[in-house]
Amino acid sequence: MTRMPRNGVFAGRRARAGASFLAVAVVMAATSVSVDLAVPGFASAAQRTIVGTLSDVIEVVAVWGALPLGLLLLITAGEPRAWRRWTAVVAAVAAPIAVQFTGVGDSPFLILLALAAAVGGYAIIALGLSERRGDPSRTDRVAIAVAVLAAAELAVIALGTLHLLVWNPMAAVPELSLAQIYGILVEQYGVIDGGPFVWALGATLATVAGSIVAIQGSRRGLVTTHDVVTVGLLLIHATTFFLWWAGFAIGLNLADAFAAVDGDVSSVGSLLALVGASCLAAAILLQLRRAPVRDDDTASARDDDEPGDRVDPPRAGDSGADSGGPEGAPTAVTP
Repeated sequence: MTRMPRNGVFAGRRARAGASFLAVAVVMAATSVSVDLAVPGFASAAQRTIVGTLSDVIEVVAVWGALPLGLLLLITAGEPRAWRRWTAVVAAVAAPIAVQFTGVGDSPFLILLALAAAVGGYAIIALGLSERRGDPSRTDRVAIAVAVLAAAELAVIALGTLHLLVWNPMAAVPELSLAQIYGILVEQYGVIDGGPFVWALGATLATVAGSIVAIQGSRRGLVTTHDVVTVGLLLIHATTFFLWWAGFAIGLNLADAFAAVDGDVSSVGSLLALVGASCLAAAILLQLRRAPVRDDDTASARDDDEPGDRVDPPRAGDSGADSGGPEGAPTAVTP
């Protein structure tokens, strides 16, 4: 007997895939909007061109790829019906056209909607991790995944730190040296804001602690490669997401002290935002891989069968007709 999936929310694979692609579409489109708002403030024309092009690519993938695919999968989930298929096709074709020509895809309010989409994406990720709990995984593969993702996370931390403390101040006040900029900031405010240092230290400690837990957990069979890749991608996304908080105060100090642009003048922060959104999208879509069937799931499925649905095999020594008694007598046939 076929057992219903363990998780009731988004239990169907097609429905969960549709919700996943819709969440990815909203997150990526909102990130593109936020980056487009920062592009005009970049000091270099080359940076504006490169970042603007990458942001446009992200928007196209979200609006013309993930959005129609998500609607197509979500509407056709459940019992197959002809009207479902036609409705899904119409929605998949009409939705990106409507978004593109009504300006919804460029609206700053999309950023607020992205928060709800991110919450839904994290719920899908939690379901995916719970379904794969206890799956076997080779220790050497876990170690390789930990090394690659930890290196990527540390690279993001290094680039973010340089962006906040070096590249953005120098781009905002190009006529002064870095030492002169910080000298004036210390003279006016007494101390350099510690937001970038707290951000970098917290992200580094989380990376080191997560790597140790992953390696030790894999040796005990508690952590899989899927777990490491998913959590590593989420850590990169969280690190890039909180970059704005880390540079908020020092950005205000630069704007007040030098009458500079109130925002990023260096493009590195926007590039990291695009990387972080892509990592979150990858973590969500990674949960669509079919979880391997475990022995305990098979046994549990047999236990869930109703007594009337279970057919017991014949016991040894039993035959189709009993040698004695009315039960074993052949049935009379009326001509």
